[in-house]
Amino acid sequence: MPGKWSRRGVWTTVAALSVTLTGVLTGCGSSSGGDGPQTIRFVWWGAQDRADATEKAVALFEKKYPDIKVKTEFSGYADYVQKLTTQMAGGAAPDVMQLDRPTFGEYVHRHVLADLGDAGKAIRVNKIPSNLLSGGQVDGAQYAIPAGQTAQVLVYDTALFKKAGVTLPSQGNGWTWEQFTTAMNKVGSATGTPGTTDFGWAVDWFESWLHAQGKQLYTSAGKLAFTKDDLARFWNLTGDMRKAKGVSAPQATTKMDGSMQTSALVLKQAASEMNYDSNLTSYNASYKGTLKAAPLPGAAGSDRTGMAALPPVYYGVAQHSSHKDAAEKLLDFLVNDPAAGKALGATRGLPANTDIRTRVCDAATAGDKAVCDYESSVTDRLGPSATWLWPTGSSAIKTDFQQVYDDVIFGKTSVADAAERVVKDAQDSLDS
Repeated sequence: MPGKWSRRGVWTTVAALSVTLTGVLTGCGSSSGGDGPQTIRFVWWGAQDRADATEKAVALFEKKYPDIKVKTEFSGYADYVQKLTTQMAGGAAPDVMQLDRPTFGEYVHRHVLADLGDAGKAIRVNKIPSNLLSGGQVDGAQYAIPAGQTAQVLVYDTALFKKAGVTLPSQGNGWTWEQFTTAMNKVGSATGTPGTTDFGWAVDWFESWLHAQGKQLYTSAGKLAFTKDDLARFWNLTGDMRKAKGVSAPQATTKMDGSMQTSALVLKQAASEMNYDSNLTSYNASYKGTLKAAPLPGAAGSDRTGMAALPPVYYGVAQHSSHKDAAEKLLDFLVNDPAAGKALGATRGLPANTDIRTRVCDAATAGDKAVCDYESSVTDRLGPSATWLWPTGSSAIKTDFQQVYDDVIFGKTSVADAAERVVKDAQDSLDS
């Protein structure tokens, strides 16, 4: 999957095209409506293991509802967002789509997502925890359904850490950022492989670090909640680790976009990596070696971990879909049907439906078991997910954060100047 779209242009495309989204989606849908046979389009991003599992679940749905055919498409994240936004602007949006926090915020703001509470309760949500459901709600309306539950995780190569004589905490026990820094630097020094992928590239991990300090990325009113001094501290931390070979080299970091194809860990350019545990199934399928999962570090002398239980992705339906009933039947099936749960496993994190979650985890093996075991071990260390909702404008902040960090790691700008630039641009994005 090309990295440049995610690193340079994907959210520029969203910003440029989203102004045309409102009111142009009347042509959504794949075939005529009515009670006869229908064809709906369902699109998502992710690795091959997620695609294979989703195709199995869709086949089961089509068997249960023979009058509904599902046309599926998937790709890597950057290509997905570019194509989806272009289709929306052109009036050709899919009926069912996968969303994340930035895309959800943008599309809700543009009024292109259907209120899923308007269809006679077609999608059962009584078995989905309220803290997950709230992630898809705006002003009391349910615009998206959580596809699962995930939490932040550090995935690491057991052989490299053993070689360095570094033992990470058991999954349920905490450690501090100071201990984390020392451990990653030691691995890099002892093995020649940087201790972890440079986590300074993603606003997600800055958010986790902020939360461990008792701070947040955004206020409840959707304003910026961090300062340039906060960001400078964070990027000075990664800078010091880079000098000690505690984090990956700039040439590896600049390619990161959250996919397995660009993962510095999978490419053996780092000994560990921060991610969401919903990706443990993909790591398990992609990595040559033995991996384990550990929690993210927290603040010294505090129970704040920087981790939270939140949806890895959501499902949404286009506002002007010609097949809302069929689309909602598909969502209900994916979330609530036991056969679908078995097919999907933990490829989108723990199933959102707690009954399905129990079934999946009781029978889990390999990557699915890794997700279930990890979440079980860190349950008491997860903070509330409500503090992690991102406002409209956060998509532009996400891409700007990455772009500016590239300038930092390649020595084109100082940390202080870069932090000031990010904060100014972020305030402009949120005020626009």
